[in-house]
Amino acid sequence: MDNKEKILIIDDELAPRESIRMVLKDTYTVSTAPGALEGLDMLSHGPVDLVVMDIKMPRMDGITALQEIKKLHPDTEVILLTAYASLETARDAIRFGAFDYLIKPFDKDDILLVVEKGLKKRRENAGLKMERDILLGRASYLEDQVTKARNNIITCYEGTVSALILTIDAKDHYTYNHSNRVAQLASKLALELGVPSKVIKEIEHAASIHDIGKIGIEESILKKNGELTTDEYLEMKKHPSIGARIVQSVPFLEEAIPVILNHHERYDGKGYPHGLKGEQIPLAARIVAVADAVDAMMRARPYREAALSMDRVMEELQENAELQFDPEVVDVIVRGRVVLV
Repeated sequence: MDNKEKILIIDDELAPRESIRMVLKDTYTVSTAPGALEGLDMLSHGPVDLVVMDIKMPRMDGITALQEIKKLHPDTEVILLTAYASLETARDAIRFGAFDYLIKPFDKDDILLVVEKGLKKRRENAGLKMERDILLGRASYLEDQVTKARNNIITCYEGTVSALILTIDAKDHYTYNHSNRVAQLASKLALELGVPSKVIKEIEHAASIHDIGKIGIEESILKKNGELTTDEYLEMKKHPSIGARIVQSVPFLEEAIPVILNHHERYDGKGYPHGLKGEQIPLAARIVAVADAVDAMMRARPYREAALSMDRVMEELQENAELQFDPEVVDVIVRGRVVLV
């Protein structure tokens, strides 16, 4: 197999064409063409490593042919031949992608030196292209691995959320149904408030497990009919902190912690566990707090036999805007931008 580098000589004059061929034939695989059109036809059947080409030729000049060669084979180096030296010629040659040019008459050493320099550049560019392709291949592989890892994390995330919801259900079936409804309402509220879709999904997941801490509360307190005693209420107030501790060991549930920990904070600063006020409370928690309260008012609870009427729910929201609830979140419901069911 011939591993020699390939050179094409294009010149409408036989003498210079053959003289260059004789100089190069022992070192390279050399072919010749009597004009630019013939040379382009040969190149259409396969590239060469380097073209040596006259500038002044009939039918198509060397500068035009150079542009066509670079369109077909941008990696092929081109050396132009000219019988006269001019700065304009050199500028045109380099501007359109020529490696260099030789002035006729030229000697053997000039040809060998310029050709070898051109081929050296070709080899270096080929090496860089190979390295780039290898890096792109590695980058593509790493991107695939990252995508697979991300999908695995999402699967684990959703599986963990489902497992936690089932845990809540095992403790208190009311809480399970309540959490699902709160998650749906919180998602709708977040959408109306212009929250980005990725964050909406996080809020929905967080809302679905916002009461996870109740698995650490005694069932007698959770299911008690009537109001809680002071001690029982203090015990119940621990469930946000218990919930935060439960999920903090799960890295991909970290974004749920602000909701779990702060969904009982009040806009006026009188909530728990930390007495945060206004925008000190994370927006996600403020959204879930409203959704949580609305669903509680619209359903029968262990401490209240009947649900409140829709009118009464609206009154409670308006009366407690800026006290218990973020007024901007309340406004979304009061103005009917989200339909309560």
